Amino acid sequence: MKKIKLVMVSIILAAMLVGCLQVDTKVNVNKDGSGTIEETVVMKDAVIQMFKEFAVMFDSTKNEEFQMFKEDELKTKAVNYGEDVTYVSGEKYTIEGFEGYKVVYAFKDINKIKLSTSPDDKMPINGEESGVVVNEDKNDYLKFHFTKGSPSVLVVDFPKPQADEKSYEETEAVEDTSMNQQNLDKLTQMFDGLKMNLTLNFDNGIDETDASFVDGNKVTIMQIDFSEILKHKDVLEKLEKSKPETMEQFHEIVGDLEGIKVEFKDRISIKF
Repeated sequence: MKKIKLVMVSIILAAMLVGCLQVDTKVNVNKDGSGTIEETVVMKDAVIQMFKEFAVMFDSTKNEEFQMFKEDELKTKAVNYGEDVTYVSGEKYTIEGFEGYKVVYAFKDINKIKLSTSPDDKMPINGEESGVVVNEDKNDYLKFHFTKGSPSVLVVDFPKPQADEKSYEETEAVEDTSMNQQNLDKLTQMFDGLKMNLTLNFDNGIDETDASFVDGNKVTIMQIDFSEILKHKDVLEKLEKSKPETMEQFHEIVGDLEGIKVEFKDRISIKF
């Protein structure tokens, strides 16, 4: 019975948590290829309260209350960002309706950095505390290729997810291609509130780049506010039917919606 309960909870949490997260990641890159990763992660207060209740349900003897900011865990997670990445600082962070943390990591060589475009690894549901395990199979890391010089050059390769075993035609044949109100309500519940922002910052300035979104010293890799997408039923229908597997496919569907910036090229280069 307990195993069944864990499975049900995992399904519920996986559906809800993505939409409850807001993740802002800024990578500061120096001319020698070193730099820092500044990350802010917050989750809705209501979901945090749910976690507190789940923690008691799974272990009534647990005295420590669930919280997003756990400095020891953030220090341990430094290795997840790549070789020679070190923890610099962390602090609890709150805004209205959300709670989370801010953390700063330092790296010596951006070539060794592993940076994911997925919010999955920010979900606080791994391990025994929640009874839920997130799929750790990663095919979504950005790949950095840095060459020091005058100017220095940073090339970014974007992840290319593997296609599902079923072909698109097979999937299309067995699925309902219409977006009914029930499906729309489910998508709204799952993704309303989800925000993801990933930028590269060059304090010494940018000499030249073919990146699509550049603002002064900042290159935006991804800026997604799913609340904006949810306002457009036609876009939701296209997303559900086509199930995009690449940044370019996603960009073709969402177009130039307000609040949405996604680098759709397979590779970009920044000289700085």
